[in-house]
Amino acid sequence: MTNKRLIIINALIGTTVFLIWLISSNWDKWEIGTKFVVTFFVAVSLGLFVVLVILPILGDRIGAFFFSAPEAMEADATAKAAAKVSQGDYEGAIKAYQAIAEDEPENRFPIFEIAKIQHEHLRDIDASIKTFEESLESREWPENDAAAIIFRLQQIYLEDKQDEEHSKHLLEMVIEKFPETRHSANAHHRLNELKKIG
Repeated sequence: MTNKRLIIINALIGTTVFLIWLISSNWDKWEIGTKFVVTFFVAVSLGLFVVLVILPILGDRIGAFFFSAPEAMEADATAKAAAKVSQGDYEGAIKAYQAIAEDEPENRFPIFEIAKIQHEHLRDIDASIKTFEESLESREWPENDAAAIIFRLQQIYLEDKQDEEHSKHLLEMVIEKFPETRHSANAHHRLNELKKIG
């Protein structure tokens, strides 16, 4: 329940208590016309209370009954894996991401996360490279995913292994595999940059 709704409920309850006191202490003194107006006002107030408070609560409860799972929802597997990283349990995080990769073989995210942990936290460059290379060999990735993996692999070879030749080879692979695409144009640009440096 939101703070706004709680404020409305408390205001309505307070107003209702005050009105009940006011009506009960003056009912016998009022004329029939005043009693009619007061009764009409009370009926409208009760109607508003039902519409603004009771019906939304009932709607929430009914919706929760029909559309929520009866058991408590488990934390998302990705969130669990990310939590392990923040706790410093890198091996546990890798296993968690590997389980996600097995369940969702078309999802490149766990592959990148495993390689990132190996690269940044475990400082195991070779393991990071192996993760990417094995993922490329294990299945036929969609164009965007395959290009992303190859580009990341190329970056690691260039920056961490200082292997310019293999880095160029990977860029040429992108050009060959995805001709006339933005990936190919990007690879051409990177190759030109490497040639200028060399």
